Amino acid sequence: MLLDKCRSFSAADDARALGLYPYYPGSQGPSGRGQVVLDGAEVCMLGSNDYRALSSNPQIIGAAQDALALYGTSATGPRHRSGNLDLHEELEADLADFFGFEAALVFSTGYMANFGVVSCLAGRDDMVLVDERAHASLVDGARLAGANGARVLSYRHRSPEDLADHLAAAPERPSLVVTEGLFADSGRAAPVAQIVEVCERYGATLLVDESHGVGLLGRGRGVIHESGMAGRAPLVTLSFGTSLASQGGAVLADARTVDYLRHHCRPQLFAAGLSPAETAAAHASLREIMRQADRIPDAVTAAEHLRAALEALGFDVEPSIGPIIPVRFPDEQGMLSAQRLLLDHGIYANAVLAAAGAGHRLRVVCTDAHTPEALDAVIGVFGQLREKLIPQRRQPD
Repeated sequence: MLLDKCRSFSAADDARALGLYPYYPGSQGPSGRGQVVLDGAEVCMLGSNDYRALSSNPQIIGAAQDALALYGTSATGPRHRSGNLDLHEELEADLADFFGFEAALVFSTGYMANFGVVSCLAGRDDMVLVDERAHASLVDGARLAGANGARVLSYRHRSPEDLADHLAAAPERPSLVVTEGLFADSGRAAPVAQIVEVCERYGATLLVDESHGVGLLGRGRGVIHESGMAGRAPLVTLSFGTSLASQGGAVLADARTVDYLRHHCRPQLFAAGLSPAETAAAHASLREIMRQADRIPDAVTAAEHLRAALEALGFDVEPSIGPIIPVRFPDEQGMLSAQRLLLDHGIYANAVLAAAGAGHRLRVVCTDAHTPEALDAVIGVFGQLREKLIPQRRQPD
């Protein structure tokens, strides 16, 4: 029977029975101030993607409330029919201008932006090359492109050399190369400069998902700008669920490509447009990021301080940049036990299960809301629990 796999799924129940289930905590109230109430207890939130702490900013909230009052709760339909708002077009114009592209196209979720763009642009006789640890939305878009006749391959994580080998083996195929700029789980940046050079050498089209670099690196424009490659990646996607403190996503490209996607991309054609409040919140967040583009975000500074402190305490901290600090554990039990122990002491971090050889990690994330005093308290807890946490891990084989 089709549902037999659901009936036999027991991993979540096993973790619950041990008191180590780390997912779907019940949040009461906003987390933008660095603290949040989870399941009735106040904790320091070190697992939020609200890197610039704008989701609780009064100006951002006010912009969303004004849009809600003026436009109502919904865009009321797909954008090519009844759901195209002037708010969408104004946001697209500012996104394109800030990131240095001719045009932008806003989607109802960041997942649909990635999924839709990859699956729409690549098809029969094309090739899609995806970093083996790319976000699920990019992988799923590539799978649909494969169902439409594209040849889909993965290349080794952050390896321009492996990418070049794949492209050299099929020089006749139009190719789309897909990577995250700043990888969401590890906080490591793609070697964008080298990937750009490989793509230009073989005539491949590069798509970079800048969701976790926007607002933080490259004067707010992401890893491409941080790498000095502005203007040399023809496709960029964004999720608004990170520094833009909203929901939705966008693709940035030349005007002809955006117009093609506007008329052919199924998530754009068959999903309701982004709601007025979410559009206005993303736009207000973008304006704030643009206003602060010349200053280093507090989230980045806070993460540098916390990363150094955890390393000094002896934790196995994977090299990373930006606000994401991955703390590695050799097995699932050790990682889940550490996550629960920290939570019991008032600190929430993300539990990340192993994928593609990445190992099990706690994903510790700083935001602009984490003050030096809050970080000192966090470091104190890690230090207090050091003997209980560190014996649970070993160096990976």
